[in-house]
Amino acid sequence: MPNDFCPCAPRAQFEPHDLADGLSARRCPKCQSVVLALKDYLPWIERHYSDRPTAEPAPMPGRETPSKARLCPSCQRVMARYRTGDANSFWLDFCPICGIVWLDGGEWELLEQSGLASYLDIILTERWQKNIQSRRTSSFRDDLLRERFGAAFSEILRIRDWLNRQANRHDILAFLSESSSDKKKK
Repeated sequence: MPNDFCPCAPRAQFEPHDLADGLSARRCPKCQSVVLALKDYLPWIERHYSDRPTAEPAPMPGRETPSKARLCPSCQRVMARYRTGDANSFWLDFCPICGIVWLDGGEWELLEQSGLASYLDIILTERWQKNIQSRRTSSFRDDLLRERFGAAFSEILRIRDWLNRQANRHDILAFLSESSSDKKKK
C-alpha cells in the first residue's frame, strides 16, 4: 500500500492487524479504522467458509454512516460506498481498482455480530445493493400507504395476500373493478 498513513490525523500510520484467525489487515491505532485487501480476504473465505449459505440483507446493529467521500489509501481515488444491510446499516467504502475495503472503527465487529463478516465480497456486489434498494423502496412505499389508509392498511395487506394465493386473482380484480365502476355510474 503506497500511502501507509491514515487521514484521521497527521502521521497516523496503519499497523498490521489480524481481524480474524489468518486474516491480515492494516489498522490505524488512532481511529481504529481498518483497511482490508480483498486479495487477503478471498483466500481466507475459501479456507474458512467454503460452503457458506446464502445471505440476504437484513436489519443490522449499527448506525447510519454520515455521507462523506473517502479516498483510497493506496491510489487516492474516491472510494465507492456500499450499504451493508437494511434499516440502520452502515456503509463500506471500497476501491474497485485496488481491491481495498475501508472499515471504520467497530464495523468489522458489527459485521461479525450480524453474521456478515464472511459475506464481505457478496455485500460488494450489484445484486446485494439492488436487493437492499428494493427492500428500502418497498418499506418506504408501505410507510406512505400506512399513513394514507391508517388502520385499514393491515386489512388491505391481508386481502392482498389472500388475493395473491388465488388462481383466478385476475378475474376477481376485474370483477371488483367492474363493480366499482358500476357504482360510480349510478
